[in-house]
Amino acid sequence: MSENVTPIFGLGNFVMDKLGNVTQYTFFYYYDPENYYVSLPREMLDKEMELVKENMQSFLDEEKIIINDRVTRAKVVSTDIFLLDTTHPVIEFIITFKGTLKEGLNVYENFYEEEITEYPYEAIWRFPGKILNVKMKGQVSILENFLKIKVNKGIKVGGRERIEFFLTS
Repeated sequence: MSENVTPIFGLGNFVMDKLGNVTQYTFFYYYDPENYYVSLPREMLDKEMELVKENMQSFLDEEKIIINDRVTRAKVVSTDIFLLDTTHPVIEFIITFKGTLKEGLNVYENFYEEEITEYPYEAIWRFPGKILNVKMKGQVSILENFLKIKVNKGIKVGGRERIEFFLTS
């Protein structure tokens, strides 16, 4: 990626089913004033996608995801780069991981290195049960089994995140 391509926004959508399968769709929006991505031939774009996929997997490997006291591992299954226009590329990741759920209280935890956000982002979660408690940085909104988090630029995030939800059969 060119040094002049700068991130401007991130959006993550997480969907957890009753079996504990999580599918994460994450989009990073960039500003590319020099049209770096537009200028790449297909072969170079494919290499760029492989490189960003490896980088994302490396970040995920540094995280510790725990669902109901069991560690699980996130895996990047797909990466794509597309353009909103010539100066706004978007990198898309599809990521999966799995936990074992139970009837009653379930707990999702994520541990990762603390950092100051360089750009705003939002995350939207859909859980298979009612959300009871959330410990995450940013503005948190809960509606039954949906969770929305908004984080502004310049906010310290990371460390430990925790979401508790209740699953009925």
